[in-house]
Amino acid sequence: MRKGLQSFIKYTLSLGIAVLLFWYLYKDTDFNEMLLSFKKADIRWIILSIALAIFSHYLRAWRWNMLLEPIGYNLKTSRTFLAVMVGYLANFVVPRMGEISRCGILKKTDNVAVTQGFGSVVTERVFDLICLIAIVFITLTLEFKRLNEFFLSLFLDKASGIQKNYITLIVIGITLITVLLLTVFFLKRNHRKLQQNELYNKIISFLRQLVEGLTSVSKLKNPALFWLATIAIWVCYYFMTYVFFFSMDVTQNLGISAGFVLLVLGGIGMATPVQGGIGAFHYLVSAGLLLYGIAEKDGITFAFLLHTTNSIAIIVVGSISLFISMIIPKRFSNQNYANS
Repeated sequence: MRKGLQSFIKYTLSLGIAVLLFWYLYKDTDFNEMLLSFKKADIRWIILSIALAIFSHYLRAWRWNMLLEPIGYNLKTSRTFLAVMVGYLANFVVPRMGEISRCGILKKTDNVAVTQGFGSVVTERVFDLICLIAIVFITLTLEFKRLNEFFLSLFLDKASGIQKNYITLIVIGITLITVLLLTVFFLKRNHRKLQQNELYNKIISFLRQLVEGLTSVSKLKNPALFWLATIAIWVCYYFMTYVFFFSMDVTQNLGISAGFVLLVLGGIGMATPVQGGIGAFHYLVSAGLLLYGIAEKDGITFAFLLHTTNSIAIIVVGSISLFISMIIPKRFSNQNYANS
C-alpha cells in the first residue's frame, strides 16, 4: 500500500512539473496564430523527420540484439523493435518506465530474462551517454560563444557548489565505501549459511543476470558493427531535428551548428524525469532557438510542432507494437533463428 502511494506521488509530481512547465511556456501564446503556423508548415520535412526517428528506433532494436546475442539470446529485430516502441510509449505514462517495460515485453514475446535484458539496456545507456558527451563537446566547439552563458556557466555553478561542500562529499564517500566493505566481508563470512536462504539465492541470481547483461558488450561478436549502429542512431537523431528546420520559414535558414545545439538541449529535455519530456523539451528547444535570433513565439511554436508530431508517431507505433506483442506467439529466444 505504501509502495503504491509512493509511486502515485512520484507520478503525480512529475506530471505536475510537466504541466507547470508547459503552462508557463505557453500561457501567453495565441493558439490561433500557432495553428496558422502549423498549416503553413511543409509536411514533407515533418514526415521525413518522423521517418528518421522511427528508423533510429529500429537501429536501437538491432543494436540491442547485438548485446543480447552473447548472453544466449538470438532474436528477430522485428520483435525487439516492438519492445523498444512499447518502452517509448511507456515513458509517456511514467518517466523512465520505458527501460523496464521493454524488458517486460521481451520476456513475454521471447522469454528473455528481465534482469539480463535490463543489464543490457543499462549498457546501451552508457554508450549513449558517451555519444551525448562527445556531441556536447562538438557543440561547445562550434558554438562556444553562444553557449558560454547558457550552457557552460551552468556546469561552472554546479562545480563551485561542489567545491563548497567537498567535506560533506568526502564524508559521504568514506561512509559508502565503509558500508560496502563491511557488506562484502559479511557476505563472504556467512556465504554458506546464506546459501540455505531462498531469498538470498534469488538476489544472487538476480545480480548475476544483471552483471551478465551489463558485461555483454565485452563479448560482442562484432564491436565495430555495434559502434556503427550507435553512431547511426545519433546521426538519425541529429537529422530528425535538422530537417525539421526546413518545415518552417523562420527556421529554414538555420545552419548545421544550430542542429547540434538543439540536439543537445532537446536530448536533455527528453531525459528529464517528466512524462515524454513535456515542458522541459519545449522550454530548452525554444531557449536554444533564441540564441539564433528566432523570436520566442516562433521558437515555442517550433518546439511544440517538433515534439507533438514525433510524440504522435511514438504513440501510434507504440500502441500498435503493444497490441502485436500481446497477440504474437511466444518464442524461446535460445532457439537459433536469423535476424530479420
